[in-house]
Amino acid sequence: MLARLIPLLLLVLTRDGVLHRFDGHHDTTAAFARATAVAALADGRVAVLAGGRLLVDGKPLPGRFDDERALAGGAALWSRSAAGVSRVDLRTGKRTLALVEPRAHLLAADGDDAFCERDGEIVQVGTARAWKVAGRPIAMAAGGGKLYVATKAGPLVEVDRATGAQRDLGLGEWWGTLGLAFHDGALYAVTIAGKLWRIDPARREKTIVAMDGWQGAIDLSVLR
Repeated sequence: MLARLIPLLLLVLTRDGVLHRFDGHHDTTAAFARATAVAALADGRVAVLAGGRLLVDGKPLPGRFDDERALAGGAALWSRSAAGVSRVDLRTGKRTLALVEPRAHLLAADGDDAFCERDGEIVQVGTARAWKVAGRPIAMAAGGGKLYVATKAGPLVEVDRATGAQRDLGLGEWWGTLGLAFHDGALYAVTIAGKLWRIDPARREKTIVAMDGWQGAIDLSVLR
């Protein structure tokens, strides 16, 4: 049943530096020293930030990445540092600072677009577009023209990027969310209780993928 629900791989990075590729049944792992972030690109490549290096499909890009704190992948690869949000050249490793914002926190990408959160406001990088979300955002994903934000207050909020309309998906409390990822109309979440969830925003339904074992997660992505 779970294989039908997840015809893809969830990439779960845990605090011990292990990257898990999990399909609902099988867990294939690879260890990276001091890994802190993972992002899947739209072309199927996987980027991992580990020990000051940025590896793409296991091969390090030129340069040092000690200041980077988060990754997000779509058609492009994005990183977040204390300076703000940068676009990363996947050949040279060059970072182009696209948003100067020392308060940037959460990071997400959808296609060519990147989004970051600052003080409860979601900003589309390189534009004047922004959406305020109440309840202190703690995890974020982007896809299908929407933003999905789990908040410390509990609600899981969907934001329509075209209209700005917001709705609480009404699927319980998500204050313990460790990571969110979006793919093909579905949202995936890993929580502090160690659970993995698949969420259908259109139907407002949630399905358990794993009941336990993921308490150590620090990042989540979906390998298309």
